[in-house]
Formats: sequence, C-alpha cells, structure tokens
Amino acid sequence: MNGQQQSPQIVVPGTGWVDVASRAIVQVGFPVVVAAVLLWFVLGRFTTDVNSIASRMEGNARAIEVFTEMQNNQLAEMKEHTKELHAQTELLKEFVRRKVVQEREESR
Repeated sequence: MNGQQQSPQIVVPGTGWVDVASRAIVQVGFPVVVAAVLLWFVLGRFTTDVNSIASRMEGNARAIEVFTEMQNNQLAEMKEHTKELHAQTELLKEFVRRKVVQEREESR
C-alpha cells in the first residue's frame, strides 16, 4: 500500500502455541490440561487475593498503632487529672480542718 510489498508469512508446522497446546493435550489428556489451566487461574486469583488481604492487614495494623498511641495519650492525661484531683482533695481536707479548728476556737 505504501509502495513496499510485504513478503508472505511463512508458517513452520510445529512451532506455534496451538501446536504446543495440542501436543500437550494429546500427551497428557484433555482433563489434565483443563485442570492445569484451572489451577493456574485459581492460583493467580489466590495470589491476588492474598496480596489484597495483606495490604488491608497492613492498613489495619497502622490504624491499630495510631489508636493504641491515642489510648496511651488519653491514659496519661487521665493519670494527670487523677493527680490533680488528689491534690485538690488534700487542699479541701486542709481547708475543712482549718475551718473546724477556727470554729472550735470561736465557740470557746
């Protein structure tokens, strides 16, 4: 078409994939070949599924790590609040003790 003539394609019998497939079918039998193709397909799908599961588990592990760190931070904050509440309780006890002592002195 563009001025160049294409040479004819030469096909050598016994070199194509069809010939290889037909020889495999003849040598091992059709059911074995079908089973091998199905096994190849299933293992390919299985590998894809396992990779997908692994990536999801990796994401879950990161989320758990962040969640655990957040929980640890909250626990530390709650411990600080508890310390502050203890200090306030002691201060109130001291206040009440002084108030009681003052009232006793005034009542005498």
